[in-house]
Amino acid sequence: MANVITLKFGSGPPAKDALKQGEVGLDLTNKVIYTSTDGSDIVEMSRNMGEGGTIDWGQIENVPAVLQLIVDNNIPNYSTFDALVTQVKGNQDAIAALESINSGLQGQIDALSQELTDLTAVVAENTTDIGLNENAIGANKILINGNTTAIELLDGRVTDNEDDIEALQGLIDKNLTGLFLAGSYNAEAGTISNVLDTAVDENGDPLFLKGNALNNYVGGKYQGYYFVVDVPGELKNTGTPARADGEMAYIGDWMVSDGPHWLHFNFSQESTIWGTIGGDISVQTDLQAQFATKLDLNAPIVGGTY
Repeated sequence: MANVITLKFGSGPPAKDALKQGEVGLDLTNKVIYTSTDGSDIVEMSRNMGEGGTIDWGQIENVPAVLQLIVDNNIPNYSTFDALVTQVKGNQDAIAALESINSGLQGQIDALSQELTDLTAVVAENTTDIGLNENAIGANKILINGNTTAIELLDGRVTDNEDDIEALQGLIDKNLTGLFLAGSYNAEAGTISNVLDTAVDENGDPLFLKGNALNNYVGGKYQGYYFVVDVPGELKNTGTPARADGEMAYIGDWMVSDGPHWLHFNFSQESTIWGTIGGDISVQTDLQAQFATKLDLNAPIVGGTY
């Protein structure tokens, strides 16, 4: 029976001193042949990319179609397998760089994907809020349309009464009613627009703050104070419970505190009646003087003597 020669074999590349000079080692796992040139190095023989000799295309079976196309068209740069190997090696650094860029881009894509998920949740939440707001807008449109006729009818009345309102304001400043003027009020915003320096408590501290709503000031120490409306609008935030909320206030109207509430006194009518004015007229000499200039308008004018 003939002797069977078994070459040295293992799995993976041999160690540097595992093969003697010219000895063959087989990597059975990766199907690679190794040898040593001097007993201290390891040289790969079967897939050394041409370093151990030239490989012709004719030596390769089952050439892939894309490589066969290169061979058939006799492309000079890749006319041999060694030339193709050289090109592949030259592209390794570029491929590694591209892989690094791809890794970075993947991280950006993942981050953008998470942002898109978060944005989708926000959009869903905002869609609900938009639906609620649309209902509120629809309700407000009905209220606005309902008030349009009234606004058109009253438009200009404030302008027509500006002189009367200004004169009345002068009397108000002189404490005609026995009440205490605290400042002005923006009915549209529902906040105090101005506070007088005289609106203070017994310690001299301000009773009211500009920008606050009237329902912040409920209690006995505010009784008798009033604000004059300088910006018209629908009243809100006038107390708890609110007596005047929902009413339309016009320039010159009063917001008067009786302690637990803020009451709305409407002075936007074309004339002022005594029922809406308080105080004792007998001690208002300035008002009596004003009345004197309005009495007996049809009486003869006497020029006097000289």
